[in-house]
Amino acid sequence: MEICDKYVVLRDGNMVSAGNVKDTSIAALSHDMVGHDVRMDALEQRAARGGEVLRLEDLTLEPSYRHINMQVYAGEVLGVTGLLGDGRSEVFRTVFGDMNKYSGRIFLSGKETAIRSIQHAMQLGVGYVPRNRKENAIIKDMDILDNGTIITMKQLRRFGLISKLRQRAAFNKQKEDLRIKMGKPSDPIGSLSGGNQQKVVLAKWLMAKPKLLVLDNPTQGVDVGAKEEIYDIILQLAGQGVAVVVLSNEAQ
Repeated sequence: MEICDKYVVLRDGNMVSAGNVKDTSIAALSHDMVGHDVRMDALEQRAARGGEVLRLEDLTLEPSYRHINMQVYAGEVLGVTGLLGDGRSEVFRTVFGDMNKYSGRIFLSGKETAIRSIQHAMQLGVGYVPRNRKENAIIKDMDILDNGTIITMKQLRRFGLISKLRQRAAFNKQKEDLRIKMGKPSDPIGSLSGGNQQKVVLAKWLMAKPKLLVLDNPTQGVDVGAKEEIYDIILQLAGQGVAVVVLSNEAQ
């Protein structure tokens, strides 16, 4: 808005609007980008805070971070921000069992726990949506359905085999709840937009019903409409008593 004279908005392969920047607004451009009005005001909700879910005491892993102390409660959204490379991702990758050569103490639901691996962290109710979606969150060679249910494959088994009926039913519920725009479940995950890929990543963790969900830059690379919907999902999770940690480069 500050440096451009003219604008063009493309959506779904069509030009939906064009003109002089001085004749439009951020709200109008956002509407044209996503096809509906986008909330422009700050999103705020009072937390009905429950019991302590996570406590870190003097957590240290050189050279990534040192002497970290923090608490996270059920029903709370905790935001952690800073400069790129500040170590925040490494702190919560440690909680998720991805970096286990740490010192200090980790408490989950009031009980001290030495997290040994990612599988151990998942068993304890910890979920993690990583920052680099294309590198670490989706499996490019798998379809949408398998990407969206991979965390809960064990629960979907029957007589040692994955029940496709149960798999589709579980995913379809998340598809409706998260309003994922997609073609067939058998389509490749790469056929989706960035925002819808991120919703599939969220879907697989929501099916796992974590007590603590860490979202590392969850709105990176998504459009303004998907960003709004992801924020709404975060508030819904907190309302259900999940402890949510949002790591972001955006302080506001």
